[in-house]
Amino acid sequence: MRSISLLGGERSYCSLLAGSVGARALALGDGEPVEATADAPLEQGRARLEGELGPLEVAWSPAGPALGFAVDGATMSVHGIAASTTGPAAPASGPGVAWELPDEGWSTIRTVWAVTARSELLVLVALRPEGAREHGEELVGAARIAPREEPLEYVEPLLSTEYDGTGAHVRATLELWAEGAEIAERGAGRSVVAGGLATPYGRLEAARFAWGIDGEAAAGGYEILRA
Repeated sequence: MRSISLLGGERSYCSLLAGSVGARALALGDGEPVEATADAPLEQGRARLEGELGPLEVAWSPAGPALGFAVDGATMSVHGIAASTTGPAAPASGPGVAWELPDEGWSTIRTVWAVTARSELLVLVALRPEGAREHGEELVGAARIAPREEPLEYVEPLLSTEYDGTGAHVRATLELWAEGAEIAERGAGRSVVAGGLATPYGRLEAARFAWGIDGEAAAGGYEILRA
């Protein structure tokens, strides 16, 4: 299963999920959320989805190295992308991420990403195994990818989320411990624009987030997929 997210401008955001039974996408901005569907498998680097207001086209290309997470038998990978959308929603063009996620064996997957002005990419994935009952049973991996540097993997990444009365995730905090570090890197974010989407792979809640990572402003997203 592939998850693609990208942002553009001040408020535009697009999140796409794709797998063996096609793709579903949600485009967000100042207007009403736009949903779109494709029943055929995705082309490499491009998707055309149909919605009630017309086609939504998404294009992306790698903009950084792929980084793999192997957590208790679950294999996941992510890389930064440069991406764009055209269609009935406000067009978006900017940075994003592409995740390769397991098709089964989980009840919830949370993915977080943030890009700084220096083009550093912070990524975090938290997978709750199928049948797990406690928040502490989540399997969490996180890393920072900086240009011309080896990726830094965090040995103890912590993600805390605040929800509103409707169950939407509106704020989050990060505590990221690197190997041998005496203090953690810390971050906090808030939702800028958000929406939900029913997909064949589960219920997707997607939000563009404004982040602050160790005092540095960053932009990105936070997705929650529930089986």
